Amino acid sequence: MKRYFTAVLFALFSQVTVAEPLKWRTNFADHDAVIFASSTGVDSLKDAIAAVPKSVWIRSVQVSPLAQFDGFQHELHTYLQQHYPQMLADALASAGNIHNPKVVALRQGFKEAVLASGFVKQINSDFSARCESVTSVDIEKFFITTPSSSPQFEAMVWLKTEQCH
Repeated sequence: MKRYFTAVLFALFSQVTVAEPLKWRTNFADHDAVIFASSTGVDSLKDAIAAVPKSVWIRSVQVSPLAQFDGFQHELHTYLQQHYPQMLADALASAGNIHNPKVVALRQGFKEAVLASGFVKQINSDFSARCESVTSVDIEKFFITTPSSSPQFEAMVWLKTEQCH
C-alpha cells in the first residue's frame, strides 16, 4: 500500500527574515514530524531529513521565505519564461496580488515549475533513503512581487510525496 504525505513549503515571514542565515528545525509529534525553516537548528535540509527516523512520517517541510532561495527563484522564472512566456508577461505587467486573474492564470505553470526545479530534485534525492519522493504540487496564496528587475514568487506550496512501500 502506498502512503502519501505532504511536504509543505510555506512562506512564514515571522519565522525567518531574509537577512538571517537559513537553518532547519524538526518538531516531533506522536508518529510524525514537521521540518521548518528557522534562525536556529541544523544547517541543511538534508541533515534535518536524515535525523528523522524512517519510522516517523515527515508530515511537512516549511520553508520561509521563498525569496531567500535565489537559485530556486531563478529556476521558477526561467521555467515560466520558457513554457508560459505570455502568461508570465501578463502577470508581471499587472498587479501581483493573489486574486488578479492574470496571476491566477499562472498557477498551474508555477506548480509545474516547482515540480521541475532542482530544489525539488534535491529534496527527492534527500528523501530517497527514506523510499519517498515528491509526486505533485498544490499551492495557495500564490503571488508575485517585483522588488528588483527579477520577479519574486511567493506561495504556500505543498509538495505531495509518495512512499514506495
